Amino acid sequence: GTEQYLSDSHYAPGDDINEPEIAASAVLLRAISAGPWVVESIVGVDVTNDVVYVTGTYDSPLERHLYALPIIGSCARKGGVPDNGGTGVQQWRKRVVPSFSSVPASRSFRKSPSGSSCSSVGEGTVTSHKTPNEVKADAAFKLAGIPGPKPPDPTRLTIGRGMHNIAMDEACRIIVDTTSDLDKPTCTSVYALPVGGPFAFSYCGGSETKRVKDGSAVRGTEAEAEDDDARTLRLLFVAYEAQIEDNTDSLPAKLSNIVSGIGSSSRLFPSLSPPEIISFSTSDCTETLYAALYKPDPTQYGPGPYPLVCAVYGGPHVQRVNRSWSQSADMRAQHLRSLGFAVIKCDNRGSSRRGVAFEGAIRKRLGRLEVLDQVAAVRHLTHRGVADPSRVGIYGWSYGGYLSAMCLVRAPDVFHVAVAGAPVTSWDGYDTHYTERYMGLPSENSSGYRESAVFDHVPNMRGKLMIVHGLIDENVHFRHTARLINRLIAAGKDYDLLIFPDERHSPRRLRDRIYMEKRISDYLVKNLLEQQSIGVIRRVTAGSNADGTMPGIGGIGVRQMPKL
Repeated sequence: GTEQYLSDSHYAPGDDINEPEIAASAVLLRAISAGPWVVESIVGVDVTNDVVYVTGTYDSPLERHLYALPIIGSCARKGGVPDNGGTGVQQWRKRVVPSFSSVPASRSFRKSPSGSSCSSVGEGTVTSHKTPNEVKADAAFKLAGIPGPKPPDPTRLTIGRGMHNIAMDEACRIIVDTTSDLDKPTCTSVYALPVGGPFAFSYCGGSETKRVKDGSAVRGTEAEAEDDDARTLRLLFVAYEAQIEDNTDSLPAKLSNIVSGIGSSSRLFPSLSPPEIISFSTSDCTETLYAALYKPDPTQYGPGPYPLVCAVYGGPHVQRVNRSWSQSADMRAQHLRSLGFAVIKCDNRGSSRRGVAFEGAIRKRLGRLEVLDQVAAVRHLTHRGVADPSRVGIYGWSYGGYLSAMCLVRAPDVFHVAVAGAPVTSWDGYDTHYTERYMGLPSENSSGYRESAVFDHVPNMRGKLMIVHGLIDENVHFRHTARLINRLIAAGKDYDLLIFPDERHSPRRLRDRIYMEKRISDYLVKNLLEQQSIGVIRRVTAGSNADGTMPGIGGIGVRQMPKL
């Protein structure tokens, strides 16, 4: 079922004085949305035209679109055409709410041994698991002639693939759509919504008749064409288009010089090759995972396998993999790809926009399923011949820094290098209610807190670890890194530490950002590329031609290796 759904409820006090909790409660009138997709936000409600506008994931969890859903549906109105006695919702409630007084009182309600409400109609009747209010609502629907309980599928309004961020005026007439895709930089456009709403034309039941706004009806292909027109957004103007309007006027002077040295944006955009979006199953085959894969240029680095770097966040409320320009504009991933790494970003269980079950799977045991899913990503790419399993690294920040460290210590046979930025190292030391929301109280989940901390897994560590942290981090306090260092020392494990004395949760000053990016890439090159490259150079030198020239190695000559 859907993870967040819409419903139409009406406060209709009951008359059963013996069940005050029933008498005082609201009654569900109708579910407005349903299905295995997420309603992310309600952007507008147009009661007059019987429509609620939402954004969600109906088409794909990798995209966001604007959808329209009928509040009551034209077929719930008498004859499929509204009369003049108020709005559709008002008319519908006039018919439904009074019908509650006509609900037969033949059902008696009782409490089951577990405390839930059940209904019984007599001997041999199957027990219903519906609450009294749900039974009343079902009876009301039947008396009012309301169609079955399953809501219709949503009508998509946004045009083109990708991530659409929508703002709508109060009158539900105009929308501002800011959108991007893997190969399309950000664009902001202003559209007019269909006159009369997207359901000015709509099907009634299973017939071919479609209702038009004035109550007349048309049939056949003419109706279908008019229906399509009625549901189409009308472009008013394009407010902003990054590929055309980006400039360096608002950038700091030093950064502006760097960008200007690269060249105009018209030449920069084509150089940022979009990643490949891939999918694969979790190790237990219960969920599908999505990932963005950045592969090196095969003309320069050969067909693979390549050293692999996993870019991870992995915590709640964040989705790293989707069809947006931010994927192509991930400059760290693009830089590492240019050095000969394959880079993968995988949204493990716990990530957002996949529903409550997917996000809640990590509850009370953080750092377990996330690691298993990152391992599944590495194994998938190894099976495809993309990744060299002997050269795998991982980096991340904040929750991603936590997972980078956890992958290194909990899956030491898979991960050989980790860069952990501002990592939470033990959830008993994180200072916000975020911890209790996902881990519960330490007194009630002591084993979960212990397993979810990096500390007890440190003895398993065999790879290289770089910790990056700002000394005045106001979110993940430096104490997390200090406690981890104490455990590393106690276990006799080597580590590297990069500290920024004047930075908070993420370096903000340009000089610090540039320095940090150089140190991170140098660390990955040194520990995943350099030793392998030195070995290749030695083998090639030993096998050089008589004239001193170097033969190719599997189609890759020395000149094709990355500059270190």
